[in-house]
Amino acid sequence: MQKNSRIMYIDLCKGLGILMVTLGHITTLANPVDMWMSSMKLSIFFVAAGYLICLTDYYQKKTFKGYIVKLLKSLIVPYLCFSVLGIGFRFTAMVLQHTVNMAAIKSYIFATITFRGIFALWFLPVLFLAEILFFCLIRYAPKLLRLLILIVFPLLAVWYGEYLAQLKILLTPLWYERISFVLFPIGKAMVALWYLYIGYLGCKLCLKIKQRRILTFIGVIFFISNIFLSQQNMHVDMNHMEFGTNPECFFIGGIIGSFGALLLFQCLEMYWKFPVLNYFGRNSLILMSTQRPLYVLEIASAGWHAFSASETVLSLRYYVDSLGTLAIVLIMEYSIITFINKKLKFMLGKF
Repeated sequence: MQKNSRIMYIDLCKGLGILMVTLGHITTLANPVDMWMSSMKLSIFFVAAGYLICLTDYYQKKTFKGYIVKLLKSLIVPYLCFSVLGIGFRFTAMVLQHTVNMAAIKSYIFATITFRGIFALWFLPVLFLAEILFFCLIRYAPKLLRLLILIVFPLLAVWYGEYLAQLKILLTPLWYERISFVLFPIGKAMVALWYLYIGYLGCKLCLKIKQRRILTFIGVIFFISNIFLSQQNMHVDMNHMEFGTNPECFFIGGIIGSFGALLLFQCLEMYWKFPVLNYFGRNSLILMSTQRPLYVLEIASAGWHAFSASETVLSLRYYVDSLGTLAIVLIMEYSIITFINKKLKFMLGKF
């Protein structure tokens, strides 16, 4: 495999994930589609990453030091650059509106330093921590430890989320912010590590199945099953370590939903290139890092509302309005992505 080659179905999975994340930021009413998206919109990134690591045998080609340098460039440099951009943009907006809130700015800075992250930027340091741990797990950890992680981490993550919820009740808002900003990245990195390992092991199993039809059939069954399973789990929000009313559905759904999409895209990419999914999958980092800090979502929502007078009750019209807003977001983000890729490559760790 060439150094700069890309695997399309991996990008398609990332594209599906980032569009789910974006649509989830647009919708405001609880609905079945949101429940389905919440079951896999973040796990699909981690599963796809673990799958790719196994497929390319990447960890056997890198030293630990070399891998750290690579992660710093590809994840932490963008994290810091987009954080500075986001905080600066928000502060400028406050100045223009004569509503400067230094407490909010300090909170943004503290969130950045602790890896809690502003808005969706938490994803980058979490993936950074998880991939470092995963490298050590694959290269150095005994099989018993790997097995324990598979079994224990989901249980530990659920307990960890409940512990953070209790802290929110017991502590003052200021102290909860200070403590939770440190604890959240650790808990989410634990979940990310688990999904990375699931993706890695799943790839090993898939490579043993030589018939594409069988893999496609498994993908269809998994994908459809997760649509129904996701409806059994409400109030999912991985950003706040909330795994829903039935946490087991979160972890099972994350597996079958992610692998369902991955296996289906392996088949479907032979018949259609999915240009929109492919494009935003390849540029998912920029889309995730700019849509909220730069007010893209708010501008798109206001624009669609001016055009359509958006529906405020759950109905078919509500879904149309949400998709209309999503379309405006993607049109705006296309310009942002193009500008950053051409003029500000350093923000992506490309020097």
